[in-house]
Amino acid sequence: MISIQSINEDNFIDVLELKASDMVAPNSESLAEAYLSLREAVDEDELPYAEIPFAILHDETVVGFAMVCFEDGEDVNAGCEIFWMSRLMIDEAHQGKGYGKAALKLLLDFAKTQPTGIEAKYAYTAYSPENEAAAKTYTSLGYEPTGQIFHGEVVVRLELSNA
Repeated sequence: MISIQSINEDNFIDVLELKASDMVAPNSESLAEAYLSLREAVDEDELPYAEIPFAILHDETVVGFAMVCFEDGEDVNAGCEIFWMSRLMIDEAHQGKGYGKAALKLLLDFAKTQPTGIEAKYAYTAYSPENEAAAKTYTSLGYEPTGQIFHGEVVVRLELSNA
């Protein structure tokens, strides 16, 4: 069974040891970004907008990592507040088992609970144009391309009420 868990002292090292393809930023970099995001959010009194990192577990084993946040949607011209998934990776030893898709569904459910008090209308993410597995996964869940390229990646969105 797949679950998501906040990063903590019990799973931190396991997350750092995950192996990903070259199409995904290293988890050490992502965790550093999450820390910086939190510091900035505290300094600017915008805590609801901080990055939120998660370990992805299959039963008790850490198999992946995700990082999400709520944003104003300005970077993708959304015109409303959005749920942005900045990272989703499954360890190369656990790919092809449906864990990424299952974790994505849990993250979308998380977004719908409005955990930071922000009601997002859309979920957005972006992926490398070469990442066919990501394209297939997002499309299967109803994500649609926006026609935008963000930092060299294809931007897709999903209306949360359809998730």
